[in-house]
Amino acid sequence: MKLWRTLMRLLLKFARRERRVVLDTNVLISATLVHLGMPARIVIAALDGRITLIVSDNLLTEYLNVIQRPHITKKYRELATRIQRISIFLRHDTIRVDGTPTKRVVLDDPKDDFIIAGAIEGKAHYIVSGDEHLLQLGKYRGIKILTPRDFVVNVLGETIR
Repeated sequence: MKLWRTLMRLLLKFARRERRVVLDTNVLISATLVHLGMPARIVIAALDGRITLIVSDNLLTEYLNVIQRPHITKKYRELATRIQRISIFLRHDTIRVDGTPTKRVVLDDPKDDFIIAGAIEGKAHYIVSGDEHLLQLGKYRGIKILTPRDFVVNVLGETIR
């Protein structure tokens, strides 16, 4: 079964154009905590090799800091395995970039500039975020900025019930 999944992942990756995606921290947190939501569908697509995630050191650090906060680990104890699996995936099976911002892009929230910087450095096609400051940009240097729902429907082509 594991061999089959690996073969399917490779087939999907090379059968069509690679789609490089940066997920904002809020999307990764939601995907980890709510396994049936739109963010989770995106992470599943990455785990299955249908998209390639780009992860900066800043994003990974922020994700790990937030997901390991005591109020989260206490409330979601049953998710320890899921958190570990996603953390390992983000560390080892993604395109890793530095993602250090070189200029201000998101004027209302400079903390979001590391998302833009990572997307540019990793040659992303998409940024997926729930952050209004990023979504207001709509597109930056040809990188489309979408909500998780828009990404699932328009890029992954999945139907929503």
